Amino acid sequence: MSSACLEMKIRMEKEFSRVKHTSVAEKVFETLHEWIISGKLEPGVKLPSQDKLAEQFGVSRNTLREAIYKLTVMGFLTAKQGVGTVVNISSPSSYMTSLSDHLLLNPATVREFIEARLVVEQATVRLAVLRMTPESLVKLHDSISQQDLAYKEGDIETFIKLDSEFHRELARESGNAVLLKFLETVRELLQEFIAEVSHLPGAIKSAIKYHREIVQSMQAKNRERAEEKMREHLYDVTRRVEKNMNIDLEAKSLFEIH
Repeated sequence: MSSACLEMKIRMEKEFSRVKHTSVAEKVFETLHEWIISGKLEPGVKLPSQDKLAEQFGVSRNTLREAIYKLTVMGFLTAKQGVGTVVNISSPSSYMTSLSDHLLLNPATVREFIEARLVVEQATVRLAVLRMTPESLVKLHDSISQQDLAYKEGDIETFIKLDSEFHRELARESGNAVLLKFLETVRELLQEFIAEVSHLPGAIKSAIKYHREIVQSMQAKNRERAEEKMREHLYDVTRRVEKNMNIDLEAKSLFEIH
C-alpha cells in the first residue's frame, strides 16, 4: 500500500472520536497492526510523518506516537534516520510473546517503570561487580568519557544513546541473561525516557556524575556502594521528573511525560 493509499484508507476508517486517550491509542495501534499483519502495509513501505498520520487519524500526536512506539518495539516498524518510519521486512514473530508487548499494550506508569528499574539495575550492578572483566571496566570508563564529551559539546542526542547503552552494558557485565533480556526488551522505552529526562535542567551533568561514581565503586569491588549509587541515580531522576515536569507519576504513562 502506498502512502497515498494509506492516507485514503485512514480517512475511510476514521471511526473514533470523543473517547478517552487510551481507547483512541489502542484503536490506532490495532488498525496499523492489522494492516501490517494482513499485508495491506507491505514490508519496506514508509509511513507518513507522525504529524501527518495524527492529522489523518484525527488524533493528537501523543496518541499516534504511542501507537507507533508499540509497533516499533514489537518489531513491526523501524525508525530510520533520514528516512522515516518503515514497515519491517523481517518477521516480528520473536517479539510477540515478549515483555514489551504487555508493557506497551498496557502502558506502565512512570512510577512503575522507575520502580522496575530500581529492582533490576541494582541487581545488575551488584552482579557486574563480581563478574566484570578488566576489558569491560575500560569500556565503561570510555563510555563515561564519551558521555562527558557529548555533554560539553551540547550533543544531547549522542548522550541519550550513550546513556542507554551504558545501562545495557552494565546488564551485559552482570552475566545474567534474564536481567539483560529485561533491559533489551524495554530498550526503546528506556531510551525514550532518557530522552525526556535529559532535557531537564542539570539532568545530564548529574547522570554523568552518578555513572562515574557507579563505575568507581565497581572498580573498587564495593558492591554495596555501587548499588547505593545506582539507587541514588534513579531517585535523582525521579525527583527531577516530579520537580520539573509537574506530573503525577502514579497516573501518567511513559508516553505522557512530555
